[in-house]
Amino acid sequence: VTPSRFPPSDRDIAIVVDEDTSHADVEEAIRAAGRPLLERVELFDVYRGEPIPAGRKSLAFSLRYRAPDRTLDDEEVSSVHNRVERALVDKFRGEVRGR
Repeated sequence: VTPSRFPPSDRDIAIVVDEDTSHADVEEAIRAAGRPLLERVELFDVYRGEPIPAGRKSLAFSLRYRAPDRTLDDEEVSSVHNRVERALVDKFRGEVRGR
């Protein structure tokens, strides 16, 4: 696969989920909701403790969006990123941190 010559747009997302929710399941849901513009997902933090309630944890991911044929504008990236957020809230009864 030839890398795109167009610049990426990076966004982070932190979602509070039940303790027994695996980061792999969350990553899979991110990938599904972010298609076709989501290029990369990386877990960079798992946090437990105040102010996160007992039995819950915060998973923070770095997401990279990119189109193979054009530069993405902020509206396009925000639209896909919002779709990812909604999917995580719906699927995992999650709460997006910082919202």
